[in-house]
Amino acid sequence: MNLVARCSLSLTSLFFLAAPVSGTIGPLRPTSEVNPTQPVQLAQEAITETVLFFETDSRAVRIFRRGSDLFMNLYNKATDRVEVRNTPAELVPSTEDQTVYKNSLGEAERFARITILNETELEIRGANGVLVLQEPGFNAVVGIPAGPTNFKGNNFAPGTGAIVLSAEAARLRAQPRLGSEILAAASRREIVDVIDRVGNPEDGFIWYQVIYQGTTGWVRGDLLQPA
Repeated sequence: MNLVARCSLSLTSLFFLAAPVSGTIGPLRPTSEVNPTQPVQLAQEAITETVLFFETDSRAVRIFRRGSDLFMNLYNKATDRVEVRNTPAELVPSTEDQTVYKNSLGEAERFARITILNETELEIRGANGVLVLQEPGFNAVVGIPAGPTNFKGNNFAPGTGAIVLSAEAARLRAQPRLGSEILAAASRREIVDVIDRVGNPEDGFIWYQVIYQGTTGWVRGDLLQPA
C-alpha cells in the first residue's frame, strides 16, 4: 500500500476518535453556542476517553473507556463498514511487556495488543479458536492517565473548555500527530471544547481532540491549558 493511500485510509478510520461515542455520528455543540466565560461541561454522562487506537493494513481499532467500562470499535477498511461498535471489551491477563484488550461478539474474539515498545497488533479468532486475522499495527496513540506523564504538554481531563496558549494560533489537525493535515486554527486566548485526550509515542506529545467554531481536530497539549 503506497503512502497516499495509507494516509487517505487513516483519515477515514480516525472517525472513531473524532465521532462522539454515543452511537450516533455527528458534531457536539460548537464553542459559539456556549458562554466562553464559564467552564464548558461537555459530558452529561461519564467522560469518554480513548485508551488505545491503531491501524492495520485492513482494519482500525479503538479501545475507549466510558466511566470504568471498556469498549471496542473495529472498522474494516476494505468494506468501509464498522464491524464492531461500542461493544464491551476487557483487559485480559498478559505478560509484563504487553497489554491486551479482548472483545467477544458473536462467535469471534478480537485481541488488541500493545507492547512496552509501543508495537501494536490486532488478532481475530473465529469459532473454535481458528485464526482469522493477525496483523501488526501502525499510527498508534495511547490513553493518558491523570497525573505525571512522560508525554510533553499540559495534562488535564477532557470534558471542559481550554484556552489557546499559542503565540499566534493553535492548528487543529486531522490526526493527533505532527505533520498531519491542518483543518483550522484557533487564535491565542480563544476557548476550545476538549472532547478527548491521547498521547502519541512517535512525537512524544499529548494531543487533545477539540471543537472550535464547528470544526473538530487535534491540538498539541503544550498549546492548551484548562479554562
